[in-house]
Amino acid sequence: MNDLMQALQRNLGNVLTPELITGLYLAAQEKQTPIDVLNIPGDKHWDYVFAVERIEHVLQELKPLHEQHWMETESYRHSIPLNADYEYMINAERSGRFMLFTMRSPDNLLVGNCMMYLTRSTHTRKWIAEEDTIFIRPDHRKGRLGIKFIKYVETVMRSLGVTEIRVTVKTVNRAGDLLQALGYKHSANQLTKVLGDNNVQ
Repeated sequence: MNDLMQALQRNLGNVLTPELITGLYLAAQEKQTPIDVLNIPGDKHWDYVFAVERIEHVLQELKPLHEQHWMETESYRHSIPLNADYEYMINAERSGRFMLFTMRSPDNLLVGNCMMYLTRSTHTRKWIAEEDTIFIRPDHRKGRLGIKFIKYVETVMRSLGVTEIRVTVKTVNRAGDLLQALGYKHSANQLTKVLGDNNVQ
């Protein structure tokens, strides 16, 4: 409830937009993560740095990476333009339901990311992390860097009490082979039919 009161105070006098309503709704929810996700230690492989960063702090760096990911993996829905709802992600992050994992190169450039949404399973009441995006720039896919990054994400999730990670694998690359080598099991098939952009907001 303190989060809701703070959100209401911050937005006094603002127009009640759908985005603001979403933010207030999320602020009213019970925090879902069992510990403070912002005090998570980073890790390194070679001179690359893995960390959990706040999306609102790195948004301008993230946008080009997000666009690259969209172009590479989402060709089946390119008839609909990318229009990411970053405000929703920021609000979900503030309520403890979203995490952004980052990979930075030796010169501190953002070259990889993994976005995860956290929720409790209604079937087991255990914590689940569901991947929204995992992407490393092609010019930084080398050695075991991707494996180390995924293992870092897993280590953090385990420390948060997450018992299950769900990842959607697109058919345009071999990410599925890598994940299965790391112990992920092929548990479902997802079918998609794009109906087109009907401009419903």
